[in-house]
Amino acid sequence: MRFLYWSSIAWRYLWPSPYTLLGLLVFFIPIRGARSLLVHRGTIGVIGPAIERLLVRVPIIGGAAAMTFGHSILAKDRDTFYSTWDHERVHVDQYQRWGLLFVPMYLGAGLWLKIRGKDPYWDNPFEIEARRLGDGIDC
Repeated sequence: MRFLYWSSIAWRYLWPSPYTLLGLLVFFIPIRGARSLLVHRGTIGVIGPAIERLLVRVPIIGGAAAMTFGHSILAKDRDTFYSTWDHERVHVDQYQRWGLLFVPMYLGAGLWLKIRGKDPYWDNPFEIEARRLGDGIDC
């Protein structure tokens, strides 16, 4: 029983680990501006002005305040990391569920929505779930 418990935990971290590493790699990109790491309840935050400069370029009107890659959460600052954590934690759960398939599924859903004339971000079922479960918004 104990082995099954620990292997299921290990799998939840290993399955999305390539994306977690990608998120952490941002910490080492030589871009101007400070950044730091913080650990919170099974996630690793990558925060700072350098990260904020990357997030404003996300293809969402106004950019993004935070973004999740596996178990790593990029956020513009510490306050934003904690204020968006519940929403981003739902995305972490989605990465644990879908693993390497999450990004293709997320982008594929967005493309399908765009083709159908809907908003690829706001109408995306992964975002709807994050708003419903993480933000408590009835979508």
